[in-house]
Amino acid sequence: MYKYPGWKNIQTTQSREILTELIESKEEQRASMIISKTGDGKTTAINLFKSKKPRHTYVVTLGDTYNLLNVLNELQTMLSLPIYTGKNAKHISLRDISNKINELADEGQQVVIIFDEAENARINVLKALKELYDAVTPRCGIVLIGTQQLIAALNKTSEGQSIPQLRRRFKAGTRFITPFNKVKDMKPFFETYIPNHPDLQDLLIQICDNYGELHDYLHPFLVHCEKKNIDPTEANFRLYHKLPKR
Repeated sequence: MYKYPGWKNIQTTQSREILTELIESKEEQRASMIISKTGDGKTTAINLFKSKKPRHTYVVTLGDTYNLLNVLNELQTMLSLPIYTGKNAKHISLRDISNKINELADEGQQVVIIFDEAENARINVLKALKELYDAVTPRCGIVLIGTQQLIAALNKTSEGQSIPQLRRRFKAGTRFITPFNKVKDMKPFFETYIPNHPDLQDLLIQICDNYGELHDYLHPFLVHCEKKNIDPTEANFRLYHKLPKR
């Protein structure tokens, strides 16, 4: 009878590197930009960091539909600040956020703000991040986490935009995470979940390009195996995911 232990936050090369950068950014109160490919475990590492250092760790996950007020309102909510509307709402909100962070720094608190999926940030959001940086650094850690698209966005030059200046402020703190290596990096997951099924391991190496895909293929299949009381074999995997037989 197969017993699935549940998906675990297994430490990987990438998550360890990201976690180290987050800890240093908070403790040293510096600006960092972490660049990693999609599915390399950025969000998992952020959640682990939040569990280790929850106090004054603020995380905003930037969606494609987020405008500047959405971002500012999230920070205001996390900092227990009032939310404004009207003509000067953006200016007042950014001012209050900066003042609150500096007050915490005056109290000796270590503060870090993490912007996850920062490649989704609109130009006005990036410009506001420059203002925030100038108002609170080096008294607060600011971390941008995203894919290579974030670098491309920050390298754009346009008259009247402050994006290149933001790139300069984060340039020294930019870290490129070690690329995902299928054979080496999947091994801990295979040893944990399917140690006696080398055929299935080989198949997963063929079809998965990152941790996210590995999870999406393997996790629901293992739940299915436990529910149906069947072994996690390659044949059962192909049947579950409707893949062609070998």
